[in-house]
Amino acid sequence: MKKNKSFWRALFVYMGAYRSNVAVAAVCSGFVGIAVALQPLVIKYIVDDGINRPGTPSQKLTATMIFVALYLFLSLFRISVWTIGYRRLITAVEGLLFELRIRFFRHIQHLCFRFHDRTSSGEMFNYIFGTPINSLKTFLNQFCLTVPYQFVSWIVVVFTLAKLNIFMTFITVAMAATIVMINRRSMRIIRRYAADFMETESTASRYVADMLRGSRAIKIHAIEKRSTDFFYEQMNMIFIRGRSLAFRQQIEHIKPEGLQYVCIAVIYGAGSFLCIYGKLTVGKFFAFISSINLLMGPLLTLLEINLVRANAESGLERIEKIIKTQTTTPELPPAARVNIEKQSGIARKNNWPVIEFKNVEFRYKDMPVFEGIDCEVRDGESVALVGPSGSGKTTFVNLILRFYDPQSGAILFNRENLKHYSIRDIRSSFGVVPQDPFLFQMTVRENITIARPEAREDEIMAAVEAAYASEFIKQLPDGWNTEIGESGANLSGGQRQRIAIARALLVNPRYYIFDEATSALDNESEKKIQLAMKKIMEGHTTIVIAHRLSTIRNVDRILVFEKGRIIQEGTYEQLSLQEGLFRNLLNTGNEIS
Repeated sequence: MKKNKSFWRALFVYMGAYRSNVAVAAVCSGFVGIAVALQPLVIKYIVDDGINRPGTPSQKLTATMIFVALYLFLSLFRISVWTIGYRRLITAVEGLLFELRIRFFRHIQHLCFRFHDRTSSGEMFNYIFGTPINSLKTFLNQFCLTVPYQFVSWIVVVFTLAKLNIFMTFITVAMAATIVMINRRSMRIIRRYAADFMETESTASRYVADMLRGSRAIKIHAIEKRSTDFFYEQMNMIFIRGRSLAFRQQIEHIKPEGLQYVCIAVIYGAGSFLCIYGKLTVGKFFAFISSINLLMGPLLTLLEINLVRANAESGLERIEKIIKTQTTTPELPPAARVNIEKQSGIARKNNWPVIEFKNVEFRYKDMPVFEGIDCEVRDGESVALVGPSGSGKTTFVNLILRFYDPQSGAILFNRENLKHYSIRDIRSSFGVVPQDPFLFQMTVRENITIARPEAREDEIMAAVEAAYASEFIKQLPDGWNTEIGESGANLSGGQRQRIAIARALLVNPRYYIFDEATSALDNESEKKIQLAMKKIMEGHTTIVIAHRLSTIRNVDRILVFEKGRIIQEGTYEQLSLQEGLFRNLLNTGNEIS
């Protein structure tokens, strides 16, 4: 019961501005129920008060036509009211799904990297467009369209038939009570099967989405057969669970259907007996026969609605679990946040460091990365991060961008704790070029201007020229309007990298982060980008994650990381002359994994 209340309470909240539409739809459905209940009862009056009434044939025909006209009026009334209610309901249901999807997507966009590290994009896609949201839509459509009118029609029919013959009404209600008892048991069984199926589907979608994104890697490693076999296994699990769910639903539908046939047979027999012995008129018997489906239909619908509701509850529960997930990088209320532009001006005036790590400790789950790290980056300084894979270079940058928060210690940005700023303001202050940039399925122009769509044409061209991208853009089939495909599949690695660089340059922030921005470029393009980066470093605070030591000769300072600690610090020339990890890396080659 508590779970049911929670389900309905959640629907009420998400319905928001569309609640009035649901109310109107429910009222319309109730009026439809009255019309539906009265239509078959008109038959009684056509037979007893029309065809079998005393009088001339003309009088009988006139009376009969009046009741026929009444039947047509009820039919037109039913159709008209149903149309109004249906339109209102569809608006409400689609509005609820719209609000739910928007809230879900907005929430996961604000969740921290810890959430995204453990949750796949395929699973999130399934929440938005898959079984959870579709089961909720199916339930709302069926419940709001059928339950009110069938409930009203059932009450009207039972009341009317009880006046006609209490004995047959009692038999029918007794059969209905038996069907309801079976319905309650069926709902529990189906809910268990539905939950298993949704869990299987969610797991499969996560893995399948990963394989679809990794189609290039699959071909590179020639593992098409293995990936197909794995896909077969996942689809087979969905097949088995889906079949089990469908079979169980069929079984639970057969039970009340069988009882319905028994009930109809009993009513036929009892009605015939009473007619033969003069206890019931033929018209009343016809009314009873015509109303059987109205009595049984709502109960069968109730069974189906409850089964669908079980799926909808499971779906909404899964969606709400994500929506209620708390981020590990919470923000202060807007009024309590520090103005990042104002604080930046104060810091420059006082010559404060831009970034300061104060005894920072950080770990991923139970895996420690930083244990009391201290360092600073000054305004206008270019700093390179060097070290083996897993030494903490990327984590250092992730903490600056507040993708994660440290477990202890503090990270200061212009002498103010990062937590005191808006996360959006922090990330908007940096132009970031990752080693493997993500490009959206948009045009070249849209990808470059995505962070600053209002940029002037001359600013766009300047950024593209500085990133050495204008030449290859002109050679694309549709130039600036070329669709680049999923993850930039229609471009080479170097071209994708240059678009990412142009995107960062267009934002024109005061601070830059380059994760080996030239790693995917050919020699000629690399030289051009190195010149552009050198100019950027002269007027901006720049952090470079270096994989090739030859690319960081001109930086102001190098931080050498090893196992989450900064073990060396200095210029390229200073460190190359010192015994230590940096010199060892130089001696073993310029590539760092």
